[in-house]
Amino acid sequence: MKSKHIGRIALALLLALALLAPTGAMAAPRVVRSPQKLTVDGQNVACEKYNIDGYNYFKLRDLACLLSGTGSEFSVGFDDASKTVYISRGEKYTPRPGDLEPGEDKSASAVVSSQPIVIDGAVYADLSAFLIGNNNYFKLQELGPILGFDFSYDQPSNTTQIFSRAKQSGGQAAGALRLGLTADAGREYLDKIVFLGDSTTYGFIPYYQAGYTDLPKPEQVWTPAVGYLTLPYYQSAKIYLRPGGEELSIADAAAKVKPEIMIITLGVDGIALVGKDDFIAVYKQLIGEIQAASPDTRIILNSIYPVADSYKNQRDINNNKINDANGWIESIAAQLGLPYLYSWEALAVNGKLPESAHNGDGLHLTGESLTKIAEYVRTHAYT
Repeated sequence: MKSKHIGRIALALLLALALLAPTGAMAAPRVVRSPQKLTVDGQNVACEKYNIDGYNYFKLRDLACLLSGTGSEFSVGFDDASKTVYISRGEKYTPRPGDLEPGEDKSASAVVSSQPIVIDGAVYADLSAFLIGNNNYFKLQELGPILGFDFSYDQPSNTTQIFSRAKQSGGQAAGALRLGLTADAGREYLDKIVFLGDSTTYGFIPYYQAGYTDLPKPEQVWTPAVGYLTLPYYQSAKIYLRPGGEELSIADAAAKVKPEIMIITLGVDGIALVGKDDFIAVYKQLIGEIQAASPDTRIILNSIYPVADSYKNQRDINNNKINDANGWIESIAAQLGLPYLYSWEALAVNGKLPESAHNGDGLHLTGESLTKIAEYVRTHAYT
């Protein structure tokens, strides 16, 4: 009788646990070979792809191979020791054996991938990824906005269509959206923006407090409390969030506030410390960390402002270097599919900052100059 009693208790506990368990917890994803055709920039291509719960998933290396040589290209690396996938946007992909080969159906092996995904130095923890066979497969809807390609679905032909961005060429970076003249978007637009920047951006705060109320409000200005932020050392910087005074890393601040729009103005100190390759790598890593922390934030890359002839540190920071760096920033915008704000032209006269436009050191702007920048932002709106 005792064993029957224990058996009834055990059965009752099992039934109770079954009732308490989430109904979707045991549901396995539905994985099948995708029947859809595929085109890239209008050309029919073939590769291994799967439909998982109604979404198309593509092998990461296949996408890298298909987009190689375009403005949306990216490289793929894998660290076997840490089982980490590394993606570098704008870098050429080296094909490997097995790329673009459909192969046998491996849908039965599909499991949710636990491998970390790092893009330009930033960890993307929320991407939907499946490990099928020995390769990671990703959802187009998530990869497109991050890696800089567009896609659509043509129902009559049952075709998934991928569109790359144009390859960068000389002059203005192809693929970058250099923001052009618009109607004045007004204070409503300006108030949506967080301005992340160095000491030239910090100037918004004291001048707003001094009565230049057409400028961004202090709580919209993201710099450390000391007022400057050097691009190569951004990871050690703490943003001083106003009005409360909480100090957070840039990524943590983005995750907490989730700005609707962010304008980044960085690099004037960086050109004195690092060369082109390191400048671009660090800048892209910063963007990646912000995107990972706040995916819905629309990021605008802003040019560096000119300096005056009276600026004393011309050996390390001068207008030739600034012009080069502004080209690098626009090329980053092209690679990542981000808008570029060329506000340099709002201040430059004959390629330099007029002596009347700075506060005495040849670099930092007057309230009137900062008002020109705010006006330029409003009249070159990102819509």
